[in-house]
Amino acid sequence: MKLVVLANREPVRRVEGRYQVALGGLAAALYPVLARRGGVWVAWDPGGSGERIELKDLLVVRVPLSKRRVAGYYQGYANQALWPLMHLFLERFVYKQGWWHDYRAANRAFAEAALREGGEGALYWVHDYHLSLAPALLREGGARRVGLFWHVPWPPLEVLEVLPEAEALVRGMLGADLIGFHTETYADRFLEAARALAGARVREDAAVVGGRRVRVRALPIGVDVPGLKEARSRVLKRAEAIQKAYAGRRILVGADRLDYTKGILERIRAFRRFLERWPEFKDRVVFLQLTAPSREAVPAYRGLKSRLFRLAEATERRFPGAFVHHYGALSRDELLAHFAAADLALVTPLRDGMNLVALEYGLVSEGLPVLSRFAGAARYLKGAMLVNPYDEAGTARAIHRGLTLSAAERERRRSELLDSIERLDVGAWAEAFLRELS
Repeated sequence: MKLVVLANREPVRRVEGRYQVALGGLAAALYPVLARRGGVWVAWDPGGSGERIELKDLLVVRVPLSKRRVAGYYQGYANQALWPLMHLFLERFVYKQGWWHDYRAANRAFAEAALREGGEGALYWVHDYHLSLAPALLREGGARRVGLFWHVPWPPLEVLEVLPEAEALVRGMLGADLIGFHTETYADRFLEAARALAGARVREDAAVVGGRRVRVRALPIGVDVPGLKEARSRVLKRAEAIQKAYAGRRILVGADRLDYTKGILERIRAFRRFLERWPEFKDRVVFLQLTAPSREAVPAYRGLKSRLFRLAEATERRFPGAFVHHYGALSRDELLAHFAAADLALVTPLRDGMNLVALEYGLVSEGLPVLSRFAGAARYLKGAMLVNPYDEAGTARAIHRGLTLSAAERERRRSELLDSIERLDVGAWAEAFLRELS
């Protein structure tokens, strides 16, 4: 049965004039399935030409959108209205009427492109908040099997209702046969919204609307477990070089794209508090904060970048040698090498649908993640050290505890952590979702 994936981002990159599959994130899960089944990946075309990219086992169909449409659909509605709302940042919510028009038009363009490629009996799998209307549009166009996975949190009803188009959003999603979320909490909140806004009858893990039964499930995504184990051996030499560069210091690492949901400022302040409370560690640790640029066209992100740089520079001056901030994109292997070199990872988002950094770190390192209880991963990762990222003193205490654990407790936690991560293999996740959808 042919599989058609709809996602805003494409799973390819251009290297030396040729396209190749970029096996990170979602592509790591779906590429093997597409290669086996035969299928198509429908994604936004950053070049605007509507190019089709044909690789050995994958066809990528690019959806051309004008710059004005992208500004309204992506930079506007998706990332200034939906993103903050889904993550409970009401103070960041921005709304402009014209953005909805662009968002709806972009969703229609994706659905039409997918339907042209699907054919009789195809499975359609829609991904994330950029394309919430696509499931209903696909069904209107004749699709018979549609799945949706929502990669970000789902908010309580009273927060969702701030959005003027909340009902349209929910009805668009209910065009799917199966909707997946990372946690039971998100799934239950969606069912409440389906009942309140779309008049659905809710029965256990399903919403019945218009005579159709839509299953709503917690199906948490994971990471490429075999691929990361292989990568560990590949990056160990580089990890040893990083450790030598900071000889005499135990390494802490934080790795995020620039985003106010990631809690980067709060994390740096918690690390400062740790050094203030336990000054004997000033010459014995180094915290490497690795920040990748993101969405700098959005005003909120430009302001965050400015605040981050000021705080990072002040911290580097106050604690020379104990804090290093790197701003810029790193290769996949370079990032994993930093994970492998570190004793602790500070994974402390203020809100996150799942957050895969903690899982990746756990597989390639011998350390433990200090993990925000507000990340979906906190529901599943046994052995992680959970913190409230708003509590800087509590996070500082967790850092100290992580650095002073007994060998026995560290080993126990590591064993629990690895067992948890291996149960969240991303390939198994993709196959499980598609089995349910089929």
